[in-house]
Amino acid sequence: MGLYLDYNASAPILQESIEAMIDSSKVLGNPSSIHRSGRQARSIIENSRLKIANMLDITNHNIVFTSGATEANSLALASSKNMKVLMSSIEHPSVLNHREDKTLIPVDSSGVILIDELEKNIKKFKDDKIFLSVMAVNNETGVIQPINKIITIIKKYDVIFHVDAVQAIGRIPIYMSNSYWKDVDLITISSHKIGGPKGIGCLVYSEKIKNLLFPIIVGGGQEKEIRAGTEAVQLISGFGVASEYANNFIINKTEKSRNLLETTCRKRFSDCVILGFDSPRVSNTTNISFKNINAENMVIALDLAGYEVSSGSACSSGKISESHVIKAMGYKKNVLNGSIRISLCYPLKNNVIKNFVETLNTIIENFKIIKRDN
Repeated sequence: MGLYLDYNASAPILQESIEAMIDSSKVLGNPSSIHRSGRQARSIIENSRLKIANMLDITNHNIVFTSGATEANSLALASSKNMKVLMSSIEHPSVLNHREDKTLIPVDSSGVILIDELEKNIKKFKDDKIFLSVMAVNNETGVIQPINKIITIIKKYDVIFHVDAVQAIGRIPIYMSNSYWKDVDLITISSHKIGGPKGIGCLVYSEKIKNLLFPIIVGGGQEKEIRAGTEAVQLISGFGVASEYANNFIINKTEKSRNLLETTCRKRFSDCVILGFDSPRVSNTTNISFKNINAENMVIALDLAGYEVSSGSACSSGKISESHVIKAMGYKKNVLNGSIRISLCYPLKNNVIKNFVETLNTIIENFKIIKRDN
């Protein structure tokens, strides 16, 4: 059996989520219908909405269900019409590709947004309404962005703040009632990153900006007229159950394994680079670059050896292209082209880590031999 080391792409679905979806599939009604079966379906949706609100420690239910994080990000960015849009240079493609006229805020070599540059650009557009999007945790490096410092700055100005929290939920605390998170206007969440089903996500929005939201999918009046279409009752039920488990932070038990993996690699491979090593990171993620080794080839070779890792964002799979994240961090091609992301689901035994590094070493040595022969 292979070893799955790609949690950030998709978490293994929880058995409890599967059971919830099976149970909800027995409900026949359309949630927009007013008869008994329709009310039962509606109840499943609202119970899940409540569970997600509880996960975030919010009392209101300003939660719109979407087909996933990409749609939720698009819905959030759609509210930026007639605003100046700022975003970090390491955002997910579903954010970066939404506005061609965006202003990118650079990051340092550790992958952390440059706060001074952010404020400089906010001041530049201070006479305009500003929309700012910064992800809480980077999907490729696991680097945690200083959301608290960003909020301290934007409170001085007229800024709508969107946070893609897809890789943050279940990794770092997000409690919106009594922390700096209460000043975030829009939050994107994905179900399958926390052990729920694929194909469902949500956008959480504040009372402050609810009048700015308008549907990008039009039709009926579902989801408070923000997202048309019959709700995916089964998927929403699984999402709700997964959110009940998210804040147990079981994933943080992987830190010891992640650190041992990095230490072992640094000892074995003198020229490897751990991206974001000096920055605050979530516990389960490491992005390691092996200089002058092609990452795509390494991912394929590891897969054949029984190890599933990734190179770059899962949403860019099948595309051989440079990571915009690592490029934004200022690394040259010999590092840029050789990085693999390893994201753990659970703690690994020491011998498992040792065997993985040995396999990695064999693969790299074989690549070097092939390169010399050519």
